[in-house]
Amino acid sequence: MNDLFHPRAWLLWLMGVGSAALVTRNPLYHSILILALFLDMWVVRRHTADGWGWGIILRLVGWLALMGVLLNTLTVHHGTHVWATLPRSWPLIGGPLTWEAVLFGGASALALFTLMLVFAVWNAGMPPERWLRLLPAAFFQAGVVTSIAITFVPVTARTVREIYDAQRLRGHRFRRVQDYVPLFTPVLVDGLERSVALAESMASRGFGAQQVAWPERVRVVLQGLVVVGLMGILGGLFARTYWPRHAFWGNVMWAAGTVLVFGVLWLQGRRTRRTVYRRWYWRRRDTLLSLGSVFLAALVVGTYMRAPHIWLYYPYPPYSLWPSFEWYVGVPLVLVALPALLAPPLNSARRGKRR
Repeated sequence: MNDLFHPRAWLLWLMGVGSAALVTRNPLYHSILILALFLDMWVVRRHTADGWGWGIILRLVGWLALMGVLLNTLTVHHGTHVWATLPRSWPLIGGPLTWEAVLFGGASALALFTLMLVFAVWNAGMPPERWLRLLPAAFFQAGVVTSIAITFVPVTARTVREIYDAQRLRGHRFRRVQDYVPLFTPVLVDGLERSVALAESMASRGFGAQQVAWPERVRVVLQGLVVVGLMGILGGLFARTYWPRHAFWGNVMWAAGTVLVFGVLWLQGRRTRRTVYRRWYWRRRDTLLSLGSVFLAALVVGTYMRAPHIWLYYPYPPYSLWPSFEWYVGVPLVLVALPALLAPPLNSARRGKRR
């Protein structure tokens, strides 16, 4: 499964589907995204056992989304379509309950669920050890910390499930809250053992020992250049915002600051020597996935900049209670299912893995 798609193709897919999931709360568009993402998850999980721990997270997000719908319904009393009325003497929740509040809460819940599903699919297709190589060499320490933090929840969920099954095989029954106490100690011990094993493996591979030592003066100069670059970016954005007449010089300032910061980061990355144990191969399906993802991102960004009302859904008056649907926006969202449509047959993937 690690060879299902090139990591850079997965990154472009994340940019395309992430832009579509973030710019809209239209439930019709989110329904298309969710169906496509579930198809992606089904195909990706058939190729690998990774990412199954996200099922628990998605169920938790589902419950949180339902609680959000209930909270929005009980606390927001705007709208003209009233379906019930609570006594106004009740604090916070007293007043009319409208269908507008229910629909807006449901749209927000769909948006949250879609976003989590996007990262669930991406996590299944792109394990942290793969996208860690995509980070610039200057951020290798932050990349390791981030990868450990992201994998903490799925790995812990997998450990809890394994210990839960082992306890049930031994005859333990989980009926009350007190029955779950025996889970905590094994989970804590397993977490400590994994942290020690990770530290030992990083030390044995020479983590952080391949950096080229620079003189103290060079380090101070580079740090000063980073500060100057950040000040240029902030100053340029400030000038663009508050002095429109000097927008040209503001653009020059933030562009020069950006180039300076990235230049220093590139020099910092030159200090770190990277070793690659496995090469990545770019194939035809990676090209198709990249082209489709770039097209989807360009469509989303272009339509949002020119006509943001296309993506808008706001059921409260004076807007319509029912979401609108534009075919030239909704139909291209099917491109989110490209990982499932372009994935090789499972039998051929297994034969390639045995080779």
